Amino acid sequence: MAIDIRRHLTAPIETVGVSKKQVVYHNGLPAKGFYYVEQGLVGLYQVSESGKESLLRIYGPGSYFGYRSLFTAQNYPSTARAMLDSVLIRVNVNDFKSLDTTAPNLASFLMQEVCAELGEAEKRLMQFNAFSAKKRILDTIFYMFQTYPQYPWTYREIGEYSGTDTTTVIRYCKTLKDTGILDKNSRKPLPVDLKQLASYRKSLLLN
Repeated sequence: MAIDIRRHLTAPIETVGVSKKQVVYHNGLPAKGFYYVEQGLVGLYQVSESGKESLLRIYGPGSYFGYRSLFTAQNYPSTARAMLDSVLIRVNVNDFKSLDTTAPNLASFLMQEVCAELGEAEKRLMQFNAFSAKKRILDTIFYMFQTYPQYPWTYREIGEYSGTDTTTVIRYCKTLKDTGILDKNSRKPLPVDLKQLASYRKSLLLN
């Protein structure tokens, strides 16, 4: 559970409103503090040299992002952009020592978050190498709709997050609609029932 930033932080903070699709910060820019999501949804994107984006992480209310620079003293490694109209709190602390001095509980929490994100990244990399595209798509749909069910997820976003071509996602989701896993009356991917989707995903382990 995230730490209440207003109770545990004495460092300068600033409330920032961002509109849907508005960039919070670009990859490669010098890190100037980190952020807490009070309302809305923020996506973290990796941008290739050709300009193609890939959705890496999703941050909802109660989440922190952009804090890895506290530990690495590097520029922002990815681009953060609002997926919905959002209210963020920017913490104007640029190094871990300063944060540890002003808010040791929060500093300890963010250290744990860094470790958790590294573990998640390793797990996803393993899934990319070991799982079929179908399983990755199913896992992504389940995660997205279980964690942020109110967001209108798109085939493109599912493809980016699962490391799958959008065309493949659309084609497989059509099959899922035909089998009753996704709502066939919805233009977008929409699970009929998450438990049903999880059971279907589990059955693929036997094939």
